[in-house]
Parts: sequence; structure tokens; C-alpha cells
Amino acid sequence: MNSSATKPFFWCAIIAQVAGAQLFFWDALPDYRELTAGDIVVGTPKDFAIAVFGLVIMQSAYWYSRRLQPQVRFSRRVLLGHVLLCVSEVSFFFVSALATVAMFDHWRRSQFVFWKLMLLVSAIFAFFCYKRQLASVGDALLEAQPEHANKATIEPKQTGKP
Repeated sequence: MNSSATKPFFWCAIIAQVAGAQLFFWDALPDYRELTAGDIVVGTPKDFAIAVFGLVIMQSAYWYSRRLQPQVRFSRRVLLGHVLLCVSEVSFFFVSALATVAMFDHWRRSQFVFWKLMLLVSAIFAFFCYKRQLASVGDALLEAQPEHANKATIEPKQTGKP
């Protein structure tokens, strides 16, 4: 597949990662609020299914887009590059805060459940991959040469006699 045919698939995979992250955020946010208020959170099976679904979307799209990214040529987009770098950094904050609160503040009060620990580890890994993907695209958009950089300037032809 050439670069122009790959680009729509690549951007759809990025959008899928964003959608999966948002699905996880909206599902986990009420639990995070309860944890920070000092409550014990008992998630429903539906909550965990939604969280896992969001993580699966994120990981599937990440590994697909990671394979496509070397084939995509980016044009220079400074503002979009900076926005993606900012979003990549901010995206890891929530899952890090959730993991910190769950592991250090509430682990003693909660009963150890292996699958909950695995869900938390999976979320951290998925958001690490997501952060890395957005940062690499942001960097590529910042480092790309401007479209007119490779074009030769128009110089007058030397048609005069010496």
C-alpha cells in the first residue's frame, strides 16, 4: 500500500485509540471519584466489560497503526503536532492517578483480586502505548519539512552572452 492509501487507515486507527481511551475514561471516572472520596468501589460486571472493551480497542488500533506509521508521510503541522504532544502527556495522568489511588490508598482495604490487578496493569500499558503513539505522530508533524522546502527556487536562466 502506498502512503496516500495508508493514510486514511492510519488516522482511523488513531481515532479508534482516542475513542477507546474516552470509553475507558467515562467508565472509570465515577469509580475514581468514589476512590478519592474514600469509598470502597464495587464495580459491576458491565463496568468491567466496558473498560476491557475500551482497552481492547486501544490496543488493537495501536498495534495496527504502529505497523502503518512508517508508510505514512506527514506534512508539517506545528499546531496539531503540539496539540498531540500535549494530549499524549495529559492522557497518561488519569490512568496514573487511578492506579496510584487504587494501589497505594485502597489496596489495604480491598481484597486482593488478581483479575482487577491485571485490568489495572492492562490499562497502564494501553495508555502508555496510546501516549507513545500520539507523541510519535506529534513529533513527526513537527519534524516534517515544510511542503515548499524541497522545491527549487526559480532562478533566471543565464541566456546572455559572456
